[in-house]
Amino acid sequence: MSKVPAHPDPPVPESRILPSHRVPSFLSYLLRQVCLGIMAEVLAPADLRPAEYAALTTLDSEPGIDQRRRAARVAIDKMSASQLIERLQERGLVTRHVDPADRRARLLQLTPKGLALRRRLQPAALAAQDRILAPLRPEERPVLIDLIARVVEGHRVYARPGNGRRGPRTSASPPP
Repeated sequence: MSKVPAHPDPPVPESRILPSHRVPSFLSYLLRQVCLGIMAEVLAPADLRPAEYAALTTLDSEPGIDQRRRAARVAIDKMSASQLIERLQERGLVTRHVDPADRRARLLQLTPKGLALRRRLQPAALAAQDRILAPLRPEERPVLIDLIARVVEGHRVYARPGNGRRGPRTSASPPP
C-alpha cells in the first residue's frame, strides 16, 4: 500500500472552487476525495482501505449479517463485497460461514483480532470525522450531515453498485 502524506501540501490560491463548479455533483466528488484522504491517513498504518474499515464497522454493529445484505447496505456489488471480505478473511479479521437457514447465504463475523483492530482504530477514525468537518462551526456540522443524509435517502434508487458507470465498449461502437 502506498504511503499517505501526513500533511498534504497546502492548497494553492488557484484551488478555490469556481462559481460554475459549485454544483452538488462536483462538490460531492471533491468531498469524497477529502474524506478518503483523511481516512487513508488513519488507516494506512493498519494497511486497511476505507472500504475495509467500513466492513469492520458494519460487522461490529451488525454481527452475523449476511454478505449480500452487507453489500446492499453500503451500495457495492456482490463481487466487490466478496473480494473485500476475502481479503479481510485472509488477514484473520473476519470469518464467513454458511447460513444454516439459507445455504446460499454467507454470515459474517469479526474475529477477536478484527474486533481488536476495529476498536483500536475507532478513536482515530472518529477524530478523522471531526477533522473532515473542522472548517464548519460546531452548530453547522449536524446540519450538514442531516442535509447530506436527506439528499442520499431521497435518491436511494441511485445509490446502487455501478450506477453512473458507462457500459463496456464493443468493437463496433466508436468512442464518444
